[in-house]
Amino acid sequence: MKTIAICYQGRKQETASYANQLAPFLQKQGYRVRIFGLHTEERHDPEISLQGCDIALVLGGDGTIVHAARLCCDLDIPIVAINFGRVGFLTELEPHEVLTHLHHYLEQDSSVWVDERAMLHATLTQDNTSEEFLALNDVVVARGTWPRGVRVQVWVDNHYYNTTYADGMIISTATGSTAYNMAAGGPLLHPQVQSSILTPIAPHLASNRSLILQPGACVKLRIYTGSQNGVFSADGQINREIKDGALVSVQKSPYVTKFLRRRPPTYFYQIITAKLKNDGLQPIESLAVDTDIAEATEHNHVT
Repeated sequence: MKTIAICYQGRKQETASYANQLAPFLQKQGYRVRIFGLHTEERHDPEISLQGCDIALVLGGDGTIVHAARLCCDLDIPIVAINFGRVGFLTELEPHEVLTHLHHYLEQDSSVWVDERAMLHATLTQDNTSEEFLALNDVVVARGTWPRGVRVQVWVDNHYYNTTYADGMIISTATGSTAYNMAAGGPLLHPQVQSSILTPIAPHLASNRSLILQPGACVKLRIYTGSQNGVFSADGQINREIKDGALVSVQKSPYVTKFLRRRPPTYFYQIITAKLKNDGLQPIESLAVDTDIAEATEHNHVT
């Protein structure tokens, strides 16, 4: 008997209600179900243990999915993402598709393939202490609250690359290329590309451009913030204040995030066209599917 984790955006009542209706529907199909609300921004929430789960259904937008990815990757749990967000680059199903399509993913039939996404491992060193982080989208070092740029020295594989005066620096995976990297003018990469991208944020000189790195590259960033402190961020969700002279090392993580897909890999190009049209501000599908799930739960029986 498979155990299904339902992870939902804990701050949204609509995803909590959907999760509580989806659970009995799956139980009627013979699955064990565990429900988790993702409230915190840290990777390890002591109240959340996905150990023993076979698949994670994630209800939310891309931010919720990125959070769940950090929880699932070291347990090798694949994710089926259901879109309750605004853009949904990472999602696979819309809410109204769950009743008719979800069984393919839960049984992982021949139409389903595993979409493996590269992740980043970062080490922040300051005050003679080090802290490690995991990210699916990106790692960022940036200025603090004052509108004053910072200097960032960059080494790639222990080779000094340059010193950039800017608002900060982004190291992005292919998955994160459509996130902060894109907003900062960086290139888009197909999600199966294993390379990372180094992109300056609002650089002082126009000659400071994004750089696509080879997959195994190790990048070191030393940030000089002057009289203010700066910010370190992993996936925009795990944030630390950093002091002048802090060192950040980033390389490809041994972990990957696994998404279960039925759409072909080339669907990415369709997503880019559809999601970025009008800045992705089209309203999401109606959530009236809640009624369908409730009715299906009442009438369906395990065979």
